Amino acid sequence: MARYERFDDDTPAPKFTIITTSNDEKIDLIVTTSKPTLSPEDEITVRHALITLNIISIFVSTVCGLITFFLAVEEQSASALGFAVDTILDVLAFSIIIWRFTSAHEQAKREIYVLRMLAILFFMSGFGVFIDSILDLRNQIHPIPNHYLAVAVAIQTLVFLCLAFGKYTVARKLNVISAYSDAFNTFISGLMALSVAISTTIYNSNSKVWYLDPIIGMFISATIMIYGIWMMFQSFKKTF
Repeated sequence: MARYERFDDDTPAPKFTIITTSNDEKIDLIVTTSKPTLSPEDEITVRHALITLNIISIFVSTVCGLITFFLAVEEQSASALGFAVDTILDVLAFSIIIWRFTSAHEQAKREIYVLRMLAILFFMSGFGVFIDSILDLRNQIHPIPNHYLAVAVAIQTLVFLCLAFGKYTVARKLNVISAYSDAFNTFISGLMALSVAISTTIYNSNSKVWYLDPIIGMFISATIMIYGIWMMFQSFKKTF
């Protein structure tokens, strides 16, 4: 069994101060609550729980992303395509969290490198979906009504929101910034799935609102691009 080390950066921080992670890595995030005291054994258990949740997230994101991608292509749904791209890219983000909590070796350098690579991938993917949504809107391409997509993303909404709640519960015990970010990222995936489910259901009921799908696709792709830019910005704020 892998051994999980206790990081010095996980010690309680004063209110409204910058938290420093391993290797003097600085992250600009304000934490207003004090960290509960955990014994080394309890902390290892909590870290195991977070890693397990992310392993489940990788499996769920892979399956959901592939299913949604094929349904989106078949039904010409821009919003579903945007969600599928974001879900597949989330697999890399979940892998980084697992990496974060299983080793402290050169953690700051590795996080910076991965953040920059992810930022580029997120921006390029979001930009591609954004252009596709604009073309669909301009050419008035109507999605193909299909109830399977609505059911699929509705189930994914429930799954991602449950995972986000579990991760937030674990993050409160660890009170580590990366854990809170992981929970937030999973919550965003749930909201994106919910938006796709709503747009698909509305279109299946009334085909006259075909433009709602590419508009939501533009919103999702813009969110992905902004998230990528934010990650790149954060990576340059960190110091070795």
